Amino acid sequence: MSEPIAKRQMFEYDIDNPFHIYYIPYPEPENLSLLLNHWHEELEIVYTLRGHSIHYIDGMRICSNPGRLIVVNSESAHNIIPDRAVYGDGGKVVVVLIISREFLEEVFPNFKSMYFLNEKETACPEIGALMQELSRYDDMVKLSAYEKIYIRGLVLQLLYHITQEGVAERDAILPINNQKNIERLKGVMQYIENHYKEKLTQCEIAEKFYFSKEYFARFFKKHTGMTFVEYLTKYRLQKAQTQLLSSDASILDVALNNGFSDDRRLILAFKKQYGITPFQYRKMERNREK
Repeated sequence: MSEPIAKRQMFEYDIDNPFHIYYIPYPEPENLSLLLNHWHEELEIVYTLRGHSIHYIDGMRICSNPGRLIVVNSESAHNIIPDRAVYGDGGKVVVVLIISREFLEEVFPNFKSMYFLNEKETACPEIGALMQELSRYDDMVKLSAYEKIYIRGLVLQLLYHITQEGVAERDAILPINNQKNIERLKGVMQYIENHYKEKLTQCEIAEKFYFSKEYFARFFKKHTGMTFVEYLTKYRLQKAQTQLLSSDASILDVALNNGFSDDRRLILAFKKQYGITPFQYRKMERNREK
């Protein structure tokens, strides 16, 4: 019996500020959770400044480029394969606007049935200008009451232009069978989150969620851009990174606590992904904090 799919919200919101605005400097290892497959009830609007990353949204593969706007619809399963040419160089790569579902339901009474499209490779000039202006008020900036009113106005203008770019009925874009499969994918991701410390195999997961082994392999790769083993390894690495920084546990203990059979496997996977060993990463990050 699969576990119920949890409703997810990225942030808490103030009554007078139902938005969050932030940059992603693609990405330091500790920001890996922003890239792995996830979903949330808010609308996520991503404007690319640099690089050419790949977004997987509801099984659709979308290539970004500077000046492109990508809308991640409410409850859409999505992840990002970053452009390694700008990976971790500290520069700002995208600006992200998160809009609370409550605000959207006030603006669009039919929001639940709406599906924003991502058909244009370059956003109109008005959208680019609005996203650049909104980026001045990221989450690091303390906002006055008047600035919050100003931001609300900018977001309303942005939503107007996005609807002109393309919006459709959710059921027309995602047939019921697709929606059911996406819910099963969410179940797989949630199961990985809850059981990543255990031994997991692709065959076991496929059977548990009523996929054939062959179909599950194709389905998973289509929706994430990764094989099941690649995704599971990345998720375990993310958890290992957290423990490396938050504890003095040995590399062996970190490995065993996060689903790796021994420290050698953790070291090899870590170095392949990030170019340094877990020990070097811990030392580097702690020196940076001094």
